[in-house]
Amino acid sequence: MSKNNKNQNDVEEQIKEVKEDKVQDEETDKLKQELEEWKDKIHYKGRMGSLKETAQFGDVLVLAVKGTAAKEVLQIIGEGNIEGKTIIDVTNPIADAPPDNGVLRFFTTLERSLMEELQSDFPKAHFVKAFNSIGNAFMVNP
Repeated sequence: MSKNNKNQNDVEEQIKEVKEDKVQDEETDKLKQELEEWKDKIHYKGRMGSLKETAQFGDVLVLAVKGTAAKEVLQIIGEGNIEGKTIIDVTNPIADAPPDNGVLRFFTTLERSLMEELQSDFPKAHFVKAFNSIGNAFMVNP
């Protein structure tokens, strides 16, 4: 199994677990503890929450997930939780298929972008495209 297929399977499994509310409490508690320790270490005064809680709380949201998971993540969050919110969409519609002669494949067409699909599926949210053409080398320790 290739690394991309394994990652896609991991994403799909995580989405399935969230949908079925099968996220293990022990793992969730461990993650919460690690985040609390991190907050204490840097003297962070912010709040943490689930995807739904974060969407309910925030006025501006950042959608930074694999493009193939974008719609499903927004469905999990719930349309009512993103209504009237500005969503900065940093996704790209990169297909799971390997590149063709070095060129990435997309799962959208030239006639309709992923953001257009998201806006159509979630018409009460306000999508803005940003940061999707900046390589990851510039996002970590620039």
